[in-house]
Amino acid sequence: MSDEGGGEFQLGYCDPWGSSFQKTFTQFHGYIALVICLLGSVANSVNIAVLSRKEMASSTNTILTGLAVADLLVMIDYIPFAFLIYVKVGTEQSRNSYAAAVFVYFHSIFSQTFHTVSIWLTITLAIWRYIAIKFPQMNRTFCNKRNTNIAITLAYVVSPVLCLPIYFAMNIDPVPGKSSTNATMNNTSDMNVTSSRVEPASKFAITMTTNGDLLTAIFWIYSVFIKLIPCIVLSILSVCLVVKMKSSDRRRQKLLKKSAITTNEGEKARLNEDGGHGGKRGGRTDRTTRMLLALLGLFLATELPQALFGLLTATAPRLFQVCYYTFGEVMDLMALVGSAINFVLYCSMSRQFRSTFGRLARKLLPLPGPPQPDAAPLTARKA
Repeated sequence: MSDEGGGEFQLGYCDPWGSSFQKTFTQFHGYIALVICLLGSVANSVNIAVLSRKEMASSTNTILTGLAVADLLVMIDYIPFAFLIYVKVGTEQSRNSYAAAVFVYFHSIFSQTFHTVSIWLTITLAIWRYIAIKFPQMNRTFCNKRNTNIAITLAYVVSPVLCLPIYFAMNIDPVPGKSSTNATMNNTSDMNVTSSRVEPASKFAITMTTNGDLLTAIFWIYSVFIKLIPCIVLSILSVCLVVKMKSSDRRRQKLLKKSAITTNEGEKARLNEDGGHGGKRGGRTDRTTRMLLALLGLFLATELPQALFGLLTATAPRLFQVCYYTFGEVMDLMALVGSAINFVLYCSMSRQFRSTFGRLARKLLPLPGPPQPDAAPLTARKA
């Protein structure tokens, strides 16, 4: 595509409102991201502490713990990045130094790798839950502790390999003679040159490779294998879980109707507990499934827009250079929110999580405990 065509493409799709939106949103993005990351880091730390307790031991909670670790690492990494790029802590020279460029390079690789870990652990969680609901007789055999640990390990080992092409897509190059903080640090094609003074080559920028085939391959890997395929798999599994839950609800209603007309109390109790669907076990299973469906829905809401935009970029590479960074900060913020809000889901939908969190909080914090039951007898004996 020629430069003239690229200009028309930019004018038609991204300007003037796109660049204006990006400039306005960038002013607030860093501060919003810092608040989300700080709160999310605390929330994910609490998740790890609660879910790794002995009384919480289960395959589902083990995967959730691995997921919380990945989300925590992404947020901890994003905090200094937000300070450096958006809050602009330090001098302009330090923000454009070689060390700063190396950090941005590291951040790009590190955050994408552990976000990919989070994605595949979410898929593992959905598969494990589907097996537990659809094939309960296979749950203990297939979703045991050993296989769960293997699945988590594979997610942490394979994700860096899957992201390997991204490692070679960026370079650290000197930028002599110009002072351009935005171009250096944000790696965008919209470079705002704020000074034309000739200076020594003491400023460095992260630049994308000029290899068009490599860039196209990276976009396809990013959009299809890392984003779109997981979204499709999770959508299918979510529908299957919903269908299975509705089937379980209908079965429970039939059992309750049958038990209502059964005169034998022993038969009534047996029907009520049949298959674990009518009693406490069934209610706990449904609550866990609903919590995981909410988790999957949140994941799809934050990842599917990125997957579709990445696919569009892969089919029209010029779109990346022109429009991607217009909405890049928004998509980053959506991903951060998705990583931070899991604690709210667990607390609102899991009674066991709330009770374990309460006991742990009373141990660690000077909270008033329940009154001692033996206080009165001791006083009486003293009298």
